[in-house]
Amino acid sequence: MIQPKKAIKKLTPYVDGNHSEYLINNHNKILKLDSNEPTAKPSPKVTTAIINYLSEGPMNWYPDVKSEELCRHISKYTQLPIDHILTFNGSDHALECIARTFLDKGDETIIFQPTYDHFRVYAQSCDATIITSNEDQPGSLTDKITSVKSSNLRMVYMVNPNNPTGFTIPLDQIKTALETFSNVLFIIDEAYFEFCGITAASLVTEFNNIIITRSFSKAFGLASLRCGYILAHPTICEWINKIRVGKNVNAIAQTAATAALKDIEYMKAYVEEVNLTKEWILGKFKEMGISTIKTPVNFILFKVECPELVTEYFEKQNIYLRNRSMVPNLKGFIRLTIGSRLIMNRFWKIFESAPKELLFETNKTNLAI
Repeated sequence: MIQPKKAIKKLTPYVDGNHSEYLINNHNKILKLDSNEPTAKPSPKVTTAIINYLSEGPMNWYPDVKSEELCRHISKYTQLPIDHILTFNGSDHALECIARTFLDKGDETIIFQPTYDHFRVYAQSCDATIITSNEDQPGSLTDKITSVKSSNLRMVYMVNPNNPTGFTIPLDQIKTALETFSNVLFIIDEAYFEFCGITAASLVTEFNNIIITRSFSKAFGLASLRCGYILAHPTICEWINKIRVGKNVNAIAQTAATAALKDIEYMKAYVEEVNLTKEWILGKFKEMGISTIKTPVNFILFKVECPELVTEYFEKQNIYLRNRSMVPNLKGFIRLTIGSRLIMNRFWKIFESAPKELLFETNKTNLAI
């Protein structure tokens, strides 16, 4: 049998959350709180725009490979020139194209742990060497990079704020690192920007060694349509565009994302509700005596004795959570997506009625689910 290249053969794949046929077919009765997707539907303007395109748009044609209308609205939203913007079939697709454009065998990439794991897969598939470093080690971002033993550092990948811990790197530290390591490309994953307003977008016009990736899957509610974009220096965009397939950003996704950007107030209202609900549910966990990790975005973590049994129990109640216990420094923690107050009320009613020995008992052999 034909074998893959060595980098693929030895690769440990990214582990997806719950995205099965069963969940999709039963979405009306399931609380899906495991992948940080919004619990609300997108703006009604999105639905209207999609219906109009299905009725009148040329579905027999390829889509606009430059996503020109969408880029105009992203430009208005980000206050950056259009030549600093490229669209993709989700921000994961952007990360893949970045790795394929800039990483080669022997190149070294720093990834601060724990974090979102998909970029690690893309980098290793390009035969790059991954150097992991703890996000919470003392010192500034520059100090942390300097402390890493690297002979051929090519790239640094950071999710800011981080998934799953919520750890955030200040803008001034990012700027100093860009100046200090001018020959290193910094990838700032801002998938959760809308929930916190923390961004390094202002640095894109000043530096040519930074790429910001963003998504329409979180606050805008378009996860199933797959649409994302990058913000970067025009030359960076030109290089990535050599391998980027513009047709991958399909017409429905472009239409939906454009419509979502025409209704920013709808998105902001949802974000405000999520942030208020987060404070409420953190208070509920505190009352019950359960340890939590608060983040500035749309998820938190809570700690239990047996996360595997807890997630299994809640799946039987049609509630899906993400066990993060196997992630470095997060033993015992489960990640919970925070949605609307209505959805989180439903979650909490079931959570507070769960067997207390399931959440607190230290003798795992006595647990029954």
